[in-house]
Amino acid sequence: MVYDPSLVARSDAGRDAPSGACTPRAAPPRPTTADLPDGPEVAFAMRDSFLDQGAEWEEIGLDLDGFCTVGSSSPSECMSRETDGTDGIDNVFGDELYPLVEAVTPGLEDVARAAQEDGLGQPVLVLRGWNGTANDPLVDASIASAVFSTSADGDTADAPPAVTIRSPTDYELEGGGAVPLPVWDGLDWTWLREDAFFEGDILRANVRDEAAYVADGRIVVRLPNRIDIVLPTEEAGVLVRLGGATAIGTLSSDLRRIETLVVAGRWSVIDLLATAENVGICRGSPQYEVLATRLGQIADLRATQPSEPDPAIPCNAISLGVTFTGTRVRVAGLTAGLGLSSGCADTDAGVADAGAFDAGPSDADSTLDAGTPDAGSVDAPGIDARR
Repeated sequence: MVYDPSLVARSDAGRDAPSGACTPRAAPPRPTTADLPDGPEVAFAMRDSFLDQGAEWEEIGLDLDGFCTVGSSSPSECMSRETDGTDGIDNVFGDELYPLVEAVTPGLEDVARAAQEDGLGQPVLVLRGWNGTANDPLVDASIASAVFSTSADGDTADAPPAVTIRSPTDYELEGGGAVPLPVWDGLDWTWLREDAFFEGDILRANVRDEAAYVADGRIVVRLPNRIDIVLPTEEAGVLVRLGGATAIGTLSSDLRRIETLVVAGRWSVIDLLATAENVGICRGSPQYEVLATRLGQIADLRATQPSEPDPAIPCNAISLGVTFTGTRVRVAGLTAGLGLSSGCADTDAGVADAGAFDAGPSDADSTLDAGTPDAGSVDAPGIDARR
């Protein structure tokens, strides 16, 4: 995947940027066009997560601190030795951190992409109140993780297929048989994590921007600070808590796909270390100590952007920029999601064990047919039967 720098605007909003050094990369401004009547709900499931960025890290992300840092003598908001990418882009994750994680847990990107291709655990962007054009000054956007998705087999009907769900990895079609994998034709159905919504209300997502917008075909969403985003797979997963984060999705010319969604934000060192065990970097191990030490060396931002920068104050967060592609899906409903396992013996990662499932007050199976519970009875072959 090659990142196109035209996906985001260049802004003159940099604070004390060296004259002529760069024009900070920023989100495009909100359009001033009149808001047209709202269209129907639209959802995009994200795939092709780009983590192993190599030299392309320089083009992935945003200028998060308003500075164009090109060396130790350049302005910065805290004590940083890192150099920015193109147009002041801050992305230590792609430059320094992911190569270190990859050395400890090889193939993490491949595992994540394979799960996303199967419709498991990926972020889903839901837009409500969008007028369906390339410019809309006010859109209600939310992000939640998929538990699983399935093909509609070309069926354009509004009702999702009836699926019996017993756990995040144990479900089947109501009449029996494995749930088909999604085919990414724009008609697939997806079930989202119910814990990503306040009191299980599908209209009240935890990660929500009621003042999102679309500008010249680019969706701009500001994410709430330090809200948990759980991105699990059956083999590994990550609990992400970003600060000052923005997601910018560039729509295709027919507005049916997101050609590139860039997510940029601040990831505090403490929050990052808290999820290390989910990818097999165990507390007390040499790998964990190397990670903790290295994070202290490469941190390039404050966890919260300070009102006044001070290059004498240590940085306590790393900058992050990652990309996805997005395909339209239809939201079938909510269900309990797979927890994150520690991956480390005799430790407490602070999150649910893999496969954790809250069946509610009854052990009865539930059949989801357009969101209506019912009883089920047959044994399910489990998620492996879908592959």
